[in-house]
Amino acid sequence: MKRTLFLALTLLLSLNAFGKGRILIVNADGPNVGLNDPAPADPIGGNPGTTLGQQRLNVLEFAAAKWSALIDTDLNIIARSAFAPIPGCTATEGVLGQAGPFGWQRDFTNAPHARTWYPIALANQLAGRDINGDAPEISVRFNAAVDSQTCLGDSDWYYGFDGNAGNDSDLYHVVLHELAHGLGIAGADRAPLFSNGFPSVSDLHTFDVSTGQRWDQMSQADRTKSHTNTGNLVWDGDHVREHANWYLRPVTMLSVSEPATIARGYDIGTAASFGAPISTTPMSGKIVRVADAVTEDGPTTTDGCTPFTNAAAINGNVALVDRGTCAFVIKARNAQAAGATGLIVADNARTTCQPPSMGGEATDITIPVISLGATDGDTLKGALTANANVQAALRTDRSQLAGASKEGFVRVYAPCTDDPGSSTHHWDVVTTPNLLMEPFINSDLTDGVDLTLFQLFDIGWKPSVRTGRGAGRGR
Repeated sequence: MKRTLFLALTLLLSLNAFGKGRILIVNADGPNVGLNDPAPADPIGGNPGTTLGQQRLNVLEFAAAKWSALIDTDLNIIARSAFAPIPGCTATEGVLGQAGPFGWQRDFTNAPHARTWYPIALANQLAGRDINGDAPEISVRFNAAVDSQTCLGDSDWYYGFDGNAGNDSDLYHVVLHELAHGLGIAGADRAPLFSNGFPSVSDLHTFDVSTGQRWDQMSQADRTKSHTNTGNLVWDGDHVREHANWYLRPVTMLSVSEPATIARGYDIGTAASFGAPISTTPMSGKIVRVADAVTEDGPTTTDGCTPFTNAAAINGNVALVDRGTCAFVIKARNAQAAGATGLIVADNARTTCQPPSMGGEATDITIPVISLGATDGDTLKGALTANANVQAALRTDRSQLAGASKEGFVRVYAPCTDDPGSSTHHWDVVTTPNLLMEPFINSDLTDGVDLTLFQLFDIGWKPSVRTGRGAGRGR
């Protein structure tokens, strides 16, 4: 299920620390809807609310208090908040929230960089005055349709504070994410555009390792190319770079050793709830493409949806199947039954160029299961079609972090097809473990704000006196 966390619109936010201000949630909903919904609700996960609206409001205020305790502001930050249906949600895919700064300012008193847009909440703090008067600093909206069966099926909002969301969408994590967009993890225009020709402060930290240039050093044409330069667009802020190893694990990649023409490391996706742990379970040997029967359950001969007809060739080797039609766990069971030492699922969509995460739960699958992006999958399949002997192994490289470049910069989300509202202003989906500011919600998030806090420090926010080594990790 694809739950898009968080379109980063260019709109609105607030905080507290050793300053006098804090983030204030202002309810923008009308009577009997959204944050005012009177439907009875039982207290859950530490949330004492007894109506649906009150529980929702409690979560927003709980997340606002979290940010207020982590960053310093002398002024209140008003977050105009609403809980209303967001169009386009289906049983399998939908947007959970939308947020951003309510406005942007440049060349104000004490601005660290001239000719650069700052989110209004940060501009107020740096200027030492309330530039925008009574107007809010952040605008945020959450999708009320998630609590209906027509949006994301039987997955609803979870309103507890304890992280026990299960298959539901944890509103607390979503609010933390969206408020961070409002505090400035966003652009003053839709990436890769600059508003009136001026970069935002986030653009000053958006860096392309393949060209050696920041976005503010590029032409519009070069930024357009960089915007979809998968794996090469990174965040170059010092705070994030210095603290990345607190959160990210060493990278585990698929290392192809032969043939020499395709020998290199490949980004992989993983399964969260089935298969052997890839960091501790060896997977190496010859890669063999699967052959299976064509049935209603699997309409191609390489999707792995039916028992393999080339099981003898698969036995003792690594199986390669195409994504599609049936569940990932079915493909994995068929590979395991054929004696495969591991399974590689090649994506069938060429919109992101990145390996997909794999949903599903199973306890009977004991082989490692990984995924590749469609382009990398095509590389392996092309070599196999040419009858090459393709040898590969899962390899952990302790000199590089999962989701970071070789230079140590954390990668930002740059799919090879522009994903409006998500591209650039989120972390890359290959970060391990998953981070709060990835474009899709993940069930394994901690209750902390991880590298998001240090990204805010990079754009100009200052830490609360209580912000210490573990501040981004727990409550």
